[in-house]
Amino acid sequence: MFNRFRWNKLTSTESVDIIEKIVYEYLKPLGFRKYGRTIHRFVDGDISQVVHFQNGCPAKGVHNILWVNLGIRVPECVERTFTITEPLKKYYHEYECNIRTRLGALVDGKDSFYDLRKDPQKIARDIVNRIEKYVLPIFEALNSRDAILKRRTEFTRFDQFNKHMILLENAMVFGRRGDLKEATRLFNAHYQNALADYNNKLEYGDKTYLKKGERIVYHNGKTDKTEIITASKSGYVTIYHANKGHLIYLDDLARKLGVSIYAL
Repeated sequence: MFNRFRWNKLTSTESVDIIEKIVYEYLKPLGFRKYGRTIHRFVDGDISQVVHFQNGCPAKGVHNILWVNLGIRVPECVERTFTITEPLKKYYHEYECNIRTRLGALVDGKDSFYDLRKDPQKIARDIVNRIEKYVLPIFEALNSRDAILKRRTEFTRFDQFNKHMILLENAMVFGRRGDLKEATRLFNAHYQNALADYNNKLEYGDKTYLKKGERIVYHNGKTDKTEIITASKSGYVTIYHANKGHLIYLDDLARKLGVSIYAL
């Protein structure tokens, strides 16, 4: 273990170097390779599994904090195409993945992080323990397209950003396999969900909490006008901010893929 006075003098970059080295030594025998702050491996040929070390957020003035980002990338789900992309890159970043979370959100249920002013070896051991207990079982469970199609919904904490896109992404997998019938069925199921969500927001709006004096500016989907709401007291207000952007995107994507949208 580092002498306390020694690790107290480390920069955040030096601390992450130590942490990443220890974690990589654990993951390397499992087929992972290191590229900068990203540790990556391919499974099922071209599906990426990613562990990424994020050293703060300097653009927002956040320093001495480490987040561990996790991801799984299925190419056709990200690229929105039925064709195979070649050649593969050597590795993919976590932000290029379609199934994503952070280690804290996965394990703690919240966006927890590590304080880089503390012992980096102790931090690394905790990360390794958490990866072994919580991350690798999910990587193994979702190590193929068949497995992702069957079991993705079991791991909602690992799917923080795109779980509402599962039907569309499953459609992309079937489309790549050449099963246009199933791809079309799933695409339309996603489309109808998106349409229902749009109509619901258009009719009933969303309840949004504002503190007293807080102001929100938004485009009202009902009136097609920009509105400003300033809260006279703390509480919920109704925002009619329904947006057709995703439906327009889906219409364009359907044409590109050769998928027919069912008429209601």
